[in-house]
Amino acid sequence: MKFPVCPIFIPANKLDWIPKILTSNADCIIFDLEDSVVFEDKEASRNSLYNYLKENKLNISILVRINSLDSEEGQADLSLFSKNLDIFDALVLPKIEDPVALVDLPKLNIVLLIETPLAIKNLALLAESDRVVGIALGGADLSASLGSDMSWDSLLFHRSKVILEGAINNLFTIDSPFMDIASPERLKQESHLSSKLGFNGKAVIHPTQIDHVLDAFLPSAEEIEEAKDILIAFSGSSEGALTVNGKMVDLPVVKSMEKRLLLAGMDPDDFK
Repeated sequence: MKFPVCPIFIPANKLDWIPKILTSNADCIIFDLEDSVVFEDKEASRNSLYNYLKENKLNISILVRINSLDSEEGQADLSLFSKNLDIFDALVLPKIEDPVALVDLPKLNIVLLIETPLAIKNLALLAESDRVVGIALGGADLSASLGSDMSWDSLLFHRSKVILEGAINNLFTIDSPFMDIASPERLKQESHLSSKLGFNGKAVIHPTQIDHVLDAFLPSAEEIEEAKDILIAFSGSSEGALTVNGKMVDLPVVKSMEKRLLLAGMDPDDFK
């Protein structure tokens, strides 16, 4: 699956929100069956979401955050959505801590939602699973477990750990949502920090946050053209290093340019 840059959370019992999201610039929806759905509504929400996705082909990436696997609701979520893997791109597993829990899962795509200190400790083992395609940081639950706040500095180590294991295992990485909807300037600042640290994207909780995140993560037109020029020049050369438009280019630079084009929704192989 194409890694998401700006996934937006929608409660699974709020399917009437979908049309508005489809007219936005979000590139992924995370349907939430966990925290945003009260216990009494979980079964109905699960069935309604499954039937909706089965009957409607959405032109957007679909992630489904199920309930914790150590709960009856989580097992029911897993059982139902495993019946039809074509209606979503990946399941998001919350509060996942033990790599053993991934061993017997069906052959489907998994996004690890890292929300506890033990998950951070075991992340290297969790990320090795061949079912895992991405890692998302759950800053709210993690900070509550740590006794910290959700500020950038407080969770910098944990963000860095996600980036490290994502890079080692070739997984996409999603930073935690910024929870203060009324502070767009702080969202912009944190989004730029997330991008510079190495995250592929940042989740949002409100449509007004989408464009701020995209501005921080997506390359400009000039950056896209630079990436194309570098890939074309490097693929046409027999040298291990060369100069392109005054810039020294070697394999690490090429890999960075490939990632840039992927973020822009382009296939780097088209320019080789």
